[in-house]
Amino acid sequence: MKLSRVLTISMSGDDVTFLQTNLKNFGFLKERIDGYFGQNTLVAVTNFQRKMNIKADGVVGSLTWSKMINYGKPVEVKVVSVPKYEDIPLKVSHIGESGFKIYDCLLSDDEYIKTETRKETIYLHHTAGGSRPDWTVGGWEKDTDNNGNSLKVATAYVIGRKSSSSNETIWDGKIIRTFDDRYWAYHLGIKKDNVELNSKSIGIEICNYGPLTKRGDVFYNYVNKPIPEIDVVKLDKPFRGYQYYEKYTEYQIESLRLLLLYLSNRWGIEFEKGIYNEEWFEYNEKWFTNGGLRSHTQVRKDKIDVFPQPELIQMLNSL
Repeated sequence: MKLSRVLTISMSGDDVTFLQTNLKNFGFLKERIDGYFGQNTLVAVTNFQRKMNIKADGVVGSLTWSKMINYGKPVEVKVVSVPKYEDIPLKVSHIGESGFKIYDCLLSDDEYIKTETRKETIYLHHTAGGSRPDWTVGGWEKDTDNNGNSLKVATAYVIGRKSSSSNETIWDGKIIRTFDDRYWAYHLGIKKDNVELNSKSIGIEICNYGPLTKRGDVFYNYVNKPIPEIDVVKLDKPFRGYQYYEKYTEYQIESLRLLLLYLSNRWGIEFEKGIYNEEWFEYNEKWFTNGGLRSHTQVRKDKIDVFPQPELIQMLNSL
């Protein structure tokens, strides 16, 4: 059944009966099904919402309804092969068991902090730039303060993208390493626990322009460059004020999956299971701790990297 209205206490109807039937089948409702949204149904709904790690307000909107419809169904993720066409002109530093490669495009030693630290957290970012990860690295090399000193701002890994302005696909899904992940650099730009969180985490950048503005039938990124509609994703609801974003490609998402599994095994970092949804990307002070998987948006209210693209959420829930 499709949800046609928001359900809350004191309402009745066939949709409430359908809700109660599902809650009862899933073990959240013990009382009889009567088609009336009373106190017992309210308690069952809030318990279900807590189980799903979504806001437990007892109100059945589209998110709760979607979770209800799909409850108990196995998470399926589309797994694609990382592109086999021409290699990028960089040295391969690692080949994983599944055949995925990590290439080196190393920063100068003064562009990061060459002190070994135990890694506990992985942060996801996107570059707010073009398709080539080596260009991102080149930008970091040029970043200096007013005295010409390196800012030491970088992430250890960058994942390339197919170009949105040409037919170039060689960089799509290619993973490059910018420095040995035993070391660290500043990548969060926060005031609270800045050294603690940066030094004990690994940053991953995904090449992506981010939010788009639609004018007429054309989508533009923040540098007023048109983006083909095939490379645009429309979110169900706006995120940080934008509903349209440049899409993370299927090869980027698959390479990210492989890289996350590699780093999880390498550092013993455990990811929470099945918690990833639109709300997971929101800012919350509870994320100012080390351990697990994070998005830059969780610790910065002014950032939009990464955004809740459905295919990305699906992949994260498959880990």
